[in-house]
Amino acid sequence: MNGWGDAVQYRLLTTAAGEQFSVPEYILRVEGAGAGGWQLRYGEWTDYADVAGDAAGALALAIEEMAARIEYRGK
Repeated sequence: MNGWGDAVQYRLLTTAAGEQFSVPEYILRVEGAGAGGWQLRYGEWTDYADVAGDAAGALALAIEEMAARIEYRGK
């Protein structure tokens, strides 16, 4: 166990493109005209843009950074 998994709440999110993701409470979906991505809001806010429409890849990067921040700073 990673030590923070039970402490972070997840929610189901559907993107404008119809994709569904389980998203941690500290990450928000940002979608605009022709662009989308995820925003990590734990510590400093950091954006993770979808690259070539890959929302899952961008979310994975945001979750990885969130985990590192939680392990470093604590929840």
